[in-house]
Amino acid sequence: MNIDEAIRKAEQMGASYCDIRTVHGGGTTLSYRDGELYKAISGGDQGAGIRVLYDGNWGFYSIDGKMGLLGGVEKAVKLARTLASRKKGKVNLAACPVVTDHIPLKASRDPREVDILWKVELLEDLMGAFEEYKKINSVEVGLDDGVVKNNFYSSEGSEVSFHESNVLVRASLTARDGTNVVGYRMRLGGAAGYEILNDGILMEKAREAAMSTIRLLGARSAPSGKFTVIADPDLAGVFAHEAVGHATEADLVLSGDSILKGVMGQKIGNELVSIFDDPTIPAGFGSFPYDDEGVKARKKMLIENGVLMEFLNSRETAGKMNTEPNGSARAQSAGSSPLVRMSNTMIGNGDQSFEELIEDIDYGVYLKGTRGGQVDTAKGMFQFNAAEGYLIEKGNLISPLKDVSLSGSTLETLNNIDALANDFRLGSPGFCGKGQLVSVCDGGPHIRIRNAVVGGR
Repeated sequence: MNIDEAIRKAEQMGASYCDIRTVHGGGTTLSYRDGELYKAISGGDQGAGIRVLYDGNWGFYSIDGKMGLLGGVEKAVKLARTLASRKKGKVNLAACPVVTDHIPLKASRDPREVDILWKVELLEDLMGAFEEYKKINSVEVGLDDGVVKNNFYSSEGSEVSFHESNVLVRASLTARDGTNVVGYRMRLGGAAGYEILNDGILMEKAREAAMSTIRLLGARSAPSGKFTVIADPDLAGVFAHEAVGHATEADLVLSGDSILKGVMGQKIGNELVSIFDDPTIPAGFGSFPYDDEGVKARKKMLIENGVLMEFLNSRETAGKMNTEPNGSARAQSAGSSPLVRMSNTMIGNGDQSFEELIEDIDYGVYLKGTRGGQVDTAKGMFQFNAAEGYLIEKGNLISPLKDVSLSGSTLETLNNIDALANDFRLGSPGFCGKGQLVSVCDGGPHIRIRNAVVGGR
């Protein structure tokens, strides 16, 4: 592939800007269900995504090797010309530094060099750990790994290459006691190699998941109403990502689909609350050194001491907002055009112990983990389902709860967070969908929320 020739071709056809992303890599997917290996996939993929600006309009075309770069450039420019003849709006890219950088793979246990038999035995050991718990009657475990080399070239002169390595181990557990059936999900991994599973962390996580599943069998449905709630780092991170992070995505702000439009620089939460998005966290599942527009990744303070400080921006949205791009444009693959996306979205650490958070709660609820939920960024409303919970009475955890949800207003909740523990950690790895899937992570410390709406079955 002659990148320089393809970029010159775009400029000769009238494009004012062109960038080309090439992706080459592959990985392994293994899945067991109830002791039987039912999925084993290993392979590679490659392609290129070509993006051009013609008369202020985008044209994007992807190729998978069957068509050359020059043919792809011609297709992209023709698409942009078609849009330019029908659209009045014009894209204005915010300036960014021209960069030349080549970053080698940093994983110390490269997934490509780990034998497939070792991976199979890893999952078999994991299944064996769950078999010790007789009430767990169905287990599905799996792993996904991969190494991808990303290359970015632009007509402005940037040339960036870096490797991404990801490892994800997952388990879904089902327990039954008569007609009482409960489920639990576990995930462990990060943007790293298999060194991320060192020190027995996988088996420790498996034991915690198994015990949580067994507890849910004996749990009762949660009470409904307004309570003081303690959210664990996983659920606190989900609030940071879903309720706050999406509302700070500049494309949603510009389209009027965010409750945070028009309040930049204003106090929107308790001064104890700071929320940031940071793709530079070592081994964070959403980490990367450069975004898919060749902009260097950096930490973004979305909310600092309760004040809204920054939106997540691509070069296009930064141009519309007259600000700097901050490395927040991501694409699922070479076949997708970059969108404004999060990476690792966290609530900052506090200064209290977990015991101090609950000691003065006369009657409340402790919520752990997540089973999904929904958010309306335009109205600023959310509803999340916790994986498990506990009733709190007179500062003590009393009885386990199941089928429990947390809902409310994003802005009210930001103001009702009145204490944070000093036990910050990354939450479970996951994927965020916005027409495209990208790897993300969230997290934070335990947080206390006053007057939170809790719902039971």
